[in-house]
This record gives sequence, structure tokens and C-alpha cells, in this order.
Amino acid sequence: MSVRGRRETRKAFTAVAVMTSGLLLVACGNDNPAGSAPSATQPTGTPSGAPTVVPSGAPTATPSATPPGTPTVQPTNGPSGTPTVKPTPSSTPTSTPTKPGRPVTLTPEMQLRGSDVAKGDPGRDWAAISGRPQTPICGVVSTHGPGNRATATKNFSNGLDASGGQWLTSYDNEAAATTAYNKIIAAIRVCTAGKPAPTHARKRTEDRAIKGGDATRIIRWYDYPLPSDPGSEDGGFPYAVTRAGSVISVIAFGEMGKGITPTNFARIATTAATRLTN
Repeated sequence: MSVRGRRETRKAFTAVAVMTSGLLLVACGNDNPAGSAPSATQPTGTPSGAPTVVPSGAPTATPSATPPGTPTVQPTNGPSGTPTVKPTPSSTPTSTPTKPGRPVTLTPEMQLRGSDVAKGDPGRDWAAISGRPQTPICGVVSTHGPGNRATATKNFSNGLDASGGQWLTSYDNEAAATTAYNKIIAAIRVCTAGKPAPTHARKRTEDRAIKGGDATRIIRWYDYPLPSDPGSEDGGFPYAVTRAGSVISVIAFGEMGKGITPTNFARIATTAATRLTN
């Protein structure tokens, strides 16, 4: 190559180098958008008292190791780092329903004897007789309550002008027997099953509690002739109702005249209650 050709080549390389340097300066130093004025030269240090600006999106604290959405449980009295969780007690029923039990078996030993009646009301020839007793003056509802599981009866008579009977009934439990006892007492007090003859009137002459079993009550009805029929006979109809546990005893007499005396009838009722509890 001639000397002139080498000079031309050197000039071309020099021009290319100058153009390349200019492009690099523009690429590295031009941070402003095209067409905007260049920014002023920024100082290299931060002036004293100037606020520190944290760029938006930069983290402000050390990230937590707990994943987002995980609840933090603070321990109460447990070891360090071990959360103590107190269980919530389930509701406890305040009462237990009464379950039906096994009814008490009625035995002959629990029944009133003919000798008991004769001893309680002496001199009147009382005795136990066969057969079922007659329905008393206040009807069947006065002999047993609802829900009875077993029944036993005893029949008494003096062979002349007086008769009576005992009705034993057992129930599932004492609560059922108490309900039945109250219903029997209520039925005897109103005594709507039978009415006196047109020539008679009826009144209740006794309604009292005596000792015996868990509860014993004596109620007596008395039928008497009206003045329009002075020759008619009167009649006495005493009841004794006893509850002992889940068993109920009903004693009912009916006789001409004023009937068995209150003292003697109470004695018989006490003996009947004793047989239920022994």
C-alpha cells in the first residue's frame, strides 16, 4: 500500500473511533427522556440535616419468618415458645331425665289381712272374703292412677251391713306413683262418679293426713237423708290412700249408718301402710 493509502485508512479509523466514543457518552450519561433538559449535577454527599428519602417499594424492616396469614399465638403460662391453648369446656346437661324403672312386685305380704281389719275395728266380725271388692262410691278412678303396672285387690265384709276393699297398684318409679297418688286424691275429693239418691244429700266430713308410708290421707263422704224423707238410712264411705315408694294402697269402705269410727279407720289405714314398708 502507498503512503497516501495508509494515511487515508488511518483517518477513517480515527473518525470511527470518535463517533463510537460519542455514542458511548450519550448512552451512559443521558438518563433524561429524549427532548428533556439535562439534570443538574448532583452532589456526591448528603448535606447535614437533609431528610433521607427511602425509595417506594423498598423494604422498611427485616422480613418475618412467619408466612403471611399464619396466626401468631402468644404463650400464656407455658414454656418459652410453646403456646398454651385452653380448651373450651363443652356444655353439661343440668338435669338427667327420669328413666322408667322396674315396677315393684306386689306380694300377699303387702296386702291388708282380714285379721287386721277385725283388730282395727273390733266387735264387728270383719273378715277377708273371696272375689273382687265392689267398686267404691267414687268410681274406678278412685282406686288407681294412670300408668300402673300391676294391681292386686282384697275383699272384706262383716257379713251384714258393711263391706270394703283394698286396691294395690305399682308404678315405674316414685315420681309416677306420686302423680297417680295426687290424681286419686283429686278424684275422691270431687267424687263425681256417683250421686246420692234423690232423697239424700252428700257431704265430705273428713280430709286429713295421717302418718304412714310416704304419704297417707283419709277422706270420708257421708250420705244423709233429706228432711223430706226422714226415715231413709244414712251411709258412711271412708277412704284411706297411702303411697309408699312406687306402690299405692287404696282402702275404701261402705256401710249403712255413720260407718266405722274415724279412730278405728285410721288404725286400719296405719296398719296397711306398715305392711307396704316392711
